[in-house]
Amino acid sequence: MSMPRLGVAVLLGLLASGSSGLVHGQIAPRLTGAVVMSELDVAQHDLSARAASLPKSSLASTSKQLADMEAALRKTLGKDADQPLDIIDAKPKSSAYRAHAAVQRVQAFLAASKGCFDADTTAMADALAVSVSQIAGVSGAAKLPPVIDGVETADHRPLFVLRNSGQKISFALVGANLFDAQCENPTVTATDAAGKLQALQPTLAGASPNRIELELAAGGQLSPGGYVLHVVPKHKAFLLGCGAQPEAVAVVQVAAPEKLSVSYALTTTCRAGDGSEQAGPAIAGTMPDFAGANTVSKAVDTGACADPVRYTISAGVTFADGHKASVGPISQIASAGITAGLPGGLTLSWDPSVRQLFVRAGAGSCKGVY
Repeated sequence: MSMPRLGVAVLLGLLASGSSGLVHGQIAPRLTGAVVMSELDVAQHDLSARAASLPKSSLASTSKQLADMEAALRKTLGKDADQPLDIIDAKPKSSAYRAHAAVQRVQAFLAASKGCFDADTTAMADALAVSVSQIAGVSGAAKLPPVIDGVETADHRPLFVLRNSGQKISFALVGANLFDAQCENPTVTATDAAGKLQALQPTLAGASPNRIELELAAGGQLSPGGYVLHVVPKHKAFLLGCGAQPEAVAVVQVAAPEKLSVSYALTTTCRAGDGSEQAGPAIAGTMPDFAGANTVSKAVDTGACADPVRYTISAGVTFADGHKASVGPISQIASAGITAGLPGGLTLSWDPSVRQLFVRAGAGSCKGVY
């Protein structure tokens, strides 16, 4: 076989075998109404399954609302269900993109609520319920419909619940068509779920078509419940100038600072004059009230032991909903400190040099709650 024919044969063999050396497509298919309706169906069933383990939450009603949204979208799309959203009329396009945004929020909830205590999951579910309700209630059509797919912290973590700490808060809304650089900044106002203006309004820190960064000033208190953000961007049209677009909405739930109680039991093992070791009685107590991002400490009188050998500590956390969790016992030689992670993002430390216990706040174990 000649060299040219050999080259052709090798090429045909690679094509026939689907060689891994070939580059496969990396571009996602265009979004259609049929795809969005399928997403709604999956999200509805996933929420329904999640609701079974949290029957007192709003998840079941949100699942039903997704089903209603799917039925309404099917009617709105009609024969355009299989067409790419970008080429259909503005009204069904806007409805489909808003439904897709609701699905994105559901998916974020399902991922972020894993491993959370029931109280946190219930608060996140309330934020999701208001989100879906507000999205379903938005009307209006646009050639480039503004949508908010999610709310996140400044470092891109999902955000559903804000603790009412009174500290400065920075967060962002992410989506599409939220800003046109040829026009003024979008208008952002905050209301409660019933539409009443909130006393603490966000200020715009930055904007791009896919992201709006907001700040809430320190010292202000948020009203408990749904904190609904209404975004009205402007878009420039040829010969018409900048015109207001239909609003896009996002919701976070405002909750009081988490109340919890940290208890401890510290045991000292002492070396006696004859060299024997004897564990003394456990010294039990409760740490000072802990709330918010701070540190509390407590001195512990370990008794009259002149030659401690080691310390052993156990600790427990009781949350406002009655849930309890514990760690320990943990032992360490007397000259070394003990540090233990506690549920809820707390850290307990024992410093034998000063005979003090410390509890410090850290990142919460429940994603979506800050």
